[in-house]
Amino acid sequence: MQLRVLGAHNVESRRTRMTSYLVDGALALDAGSLTRSLTHDELRGIRAIILSHRHFDHVKDLLPLGIAVRNEGVTIDVYAIQDTVDAVTETLMNGRLFPNFLALPSEDAPTFRMHTVKLYQPFRVLGYDVVGVPVYHSVPTAGFQIDDGSVRLFYTGDTGKGLWKAWEHVAPDALLTEVTFGNENAAGARASGHLTPNMLMDELDKFRATHGRLPETIITHLNPAWEDAVRRELAEVSAKSGHQFTIADADMRLDLSRDSMTVVEN
Repeated sequence: MQLRVLGAHNVESRRTRMTSYLVDGALALDAGSLTRSLTHDELRGIRAIILSHRHFDHVKDLLPLGIAVRNEGVTIDVYAIQDTVDAVTETLMNGRLFPNFLALPSEDAPTFRMHTVKLYQPFRVLGYDVVGVPVYHSVPTAGFQIDDGSVRLFYTGDTGKGLWKAWEHVAPDALLTEVTFGNENAAGARASGHLTPNMLMDELDKFRATHGRLPETIITHLNPAWEDAVRRELAEVSAKSGHQFTIADADMRLDLSRDSMTVVEN
């Protein structure tokens, strides 16, 4: 499985892109920076999108993606929990900002087809086995485990303290998760449903207690105001625990296997 990081921050600027990822060139995880990161040919290769939740930095590129591919004769399947489906269809896809990409044009298929995910119930997407589990955030949010038969990736979306409750339901080889704030702002992280380096290690300790190992861990959703502190504190946690973290950055490509993870390009 190849994971391409399109954006790894929660703020958009000249040097940062909002969170979005691409699995094997066809399955997008969240839509914060799809069109800013991909060529038109690469956008045409997207066949499905899994959305973790409804916050703007995770869904904003659905509309420009729709404009980019609406005349290509393809339909992109979008999977999300009910709260996210409702928010996307009622706000972004209501035809007021851009054309209604969910309606059937006169001679074409719809640009997007929405699918409501039931938590804990496995489903298939593009040949992957996928299961969604709830994670704690300020709005209803689901993390998703994607299994291609040889490796399991769990993408948490935005999450906070209590992530350990997911470990009963997923056992990933690779974990793609967030650290938004530094340890100094633990109170803010708890209030908004995000993680700090110390909080993440607490959740990983519970993973090890459940599964007897730790997953390869990729850190994303960095807040630029806290990024220097997060990087420093993750290094401190790593030195203390012996567990290595890979901090995601835009355009990073990772080859994931059950036993290892390799950064191919950055």
